[in-house]
Amino acid sequence: MHLPVLAASLAAFTPLIPLPQTDVEEQPYSEVSEYLEQRFEETGVPGAAYSIIDLNGESHSYAWGTDGSGDPVDLGTPFLWGSVAKPVTSAAVMTLVEDGLIDLDEPVTTYLPDFTLADKDRSDRITVRDLLQQTTGIPEGTGITDRFEHHDDPYGDAVADLAGVEPFTDPGETLEYASANYVVVGAVVEAVTGMSYEEYLHEAVLDPLGMTGAVTDVEGAADVPRGHAVAFGQPVPVKTRYDQTGPAYGYLGGNIQDLTAFAADQLGESAILTPESVAETHTAAVEFSDTVDYGLGWRVDGRNADLGATTVWHTGGAPGFSAGVILLPELDRAVVVVQNRYGYFQDGQLIGTMLGAARMLAGGEPVEPESDLLYPSLLAGLCALTLAAVATVFLTFLRLGKARKVNRSLVITGMACWVLAAFATAYVSFALVPGLAPSRAAFFGMMPDVAWLFTALGTAALIAAAVRVWAGAVLLRRSQAE
Repeated sequence: MHLPVLAASLAAFTPLIPLPQTDVEEQPYSEVSEYLEQRFEETGVPGAAYSIIDLNGESHSYAWGTDGSGDPVDLGTPFLWGSVAKPVTSAAVMTLVEDGLIDLDEPVTTYLPDFTLADKDRSDRITVRDLLQQTTGIPEGTGITDRFEHHDDPYGDAVADLAGVEPFTDPGETLEYASANYVVVGAVVEAVTGMSYEEYLHEAVLDPLGMTGAVTDVEGAADVPRGHAVAFGQPVPVKTRYDQTGPAYGYLGGNIQDLTAFAADQLGESAILTPESVAETHTAAVEFSDTVDYGLGWRVDGRNADLGATTVWHTGGAPGFSAGVILLPELDRAVVVVQNRYGYFQDGQLIGTMLGAARMLAGGEPVEPESDLLYPSLLAGLCALTLAAVATVFLTFLRLGKARKVNRSLVITGMACWVLAAFATAYVSFALVPGLAPSRAAFFGMMPDVAWLFTALGTAALIAAAVRVWAGAVLLRRSQAE
């Protein structure tokens, strides 16, 4: 088993001295700390913790605000990290690559013979590298993530449920960010090691790095204070839920010191990987967007290139929580942030906090995140449509008693239009829009106000159509009787 000595890791952690919040102004990078705490207030984050890492100077960790129970956040308060789990999983896989147990360019079926998608020709060509860099063609919304019910074989069951999923492209061609890729990675690790994914993660990554507070199972998640979703712009405490396959893709967690330990190991001389392996995971491999590339579990871009730094980073969101690790390798500096608030439509603002702090750490000025009018516009539109459907019901009853002469053709046509419109609205509200999310649970957990408004709209539309059809039938019978 590839378990190098811990000396480099311990050296990386030596400067990480926990300090009280009141001492922020006296510490190096106090401007970065002040910026972060100002942003927490501006974005409505109830509680957070963060670390500013400088391997050539002083590094510090801080706690801020309160948790979901109203208690002060401290350096031992656990959070969920969302998709920051992905670079941790990538590190675990690279230990197996170094041991010769996994070849990144071998098909997944080499390790999981039963792995298949609806298009077997395509799925047989998917490699482990494709999984890590998200170029498998597996779409988001497969339904195998954010599953909170118990499974005796969670990774095996999840992989089996992919058999009916149609890939949207050939493997290796296009990046489609889908957490299902990392669920399959977890299954590969289990198949290769003969251990549960959580056991191997502890043995290869968490324990060697001293990440003793890491949350890797349902029992550990029970100790995580509630995070906060966003409803109509306000933080709302939500129950901490956990997916058994989550440690591989988005439900790994722990306190700020745990995540800082991982970040410092990736930034400096790693205690678990060779420099070549770390460099490979941090190297851009495929285009993620116009300005960001994706490596093996890491985003890579040049947003701070003018300051002499490549930015290697990953952020994540889970219901109630957001987190980020932003590395500046050329400067030996990093920012690590965990927050107990997350909303899909607030993602840009929350990520902007972390990226802004990293730019300051590189010596620049933070870029103000752009305001997004989609969220308030969507809420207003859904509220208006729902109220219109409700008003239709009342107006139908009011007008029914006044109606006398009717045009049968117009009434029948109107009834048909109402039925078609109601079913179209219900389809959009109950199936199409929720299907765009990774899962229905994620839809309600990450945008509860929007989810409930779509539910209300779909329900109101069906009720309105039923009332209009009933009223039409009454009018038709009345006209026939006359």
